[in-house]
Amino acid sequence: MLLPSTVQEKEIPQDTLDETAPAKAHDLLAFWHKHASKRQLPTRGDFRPGNLGPWIEDISIYEYVPEKDDFQIRLEGENIVALTGEDWRGAFACEVDSHFSTSLHAAMTMVRMTGEPQLHHLQVFQKDWQSAIRLLLPVLLQKPGKEDVLQVFLAIFPIDE
Repeated sequence: MLLPSTVQEKEIPQDTLDETAPAKAHDLLAFWHKHASKRQLPTRGDFRPGNLGPWIEDISIYEYVPEKDDFQIRLEGENIVALTGEDWRGAFACEVDSHFSTSLHAAMTMVRMTGEPQLHHLQVFQKDWQSAIRLLLPVLLQKPGKEDVLQVFLAIFPIDE
């Protein structure tokens, strides 16, 4: 696993999860891949609360808003709020970036453009310094009779050090 060399390196992209990543991160990523088909994203039907039991409190849901070219937080995971001490529900990814000097919007845009998950090693610093793994998983919200909406499921899993 790549470890930050300085405190300023808050988000380090990863190609894969290594053996030191939390089991819950491996399991959620495997769940996403199980429901992703060749050219189709998993749907909210696949990612409904009943199917997400082991991870439900570790997930925040962002929804792409084309008019703003940004991602709005629709649901903030309870464990994420506990880890950071903050609830950003209703805010946009660009606001989070502006506040914390991060690149969440850029990472989510890459997810939107590629349809592939993004993995990052993070330094969470709002409460106690903590290393964590962040998954950004694209999921399609299908709306009968309306245009489908891209959602990004953000999950953060602390690393026991």
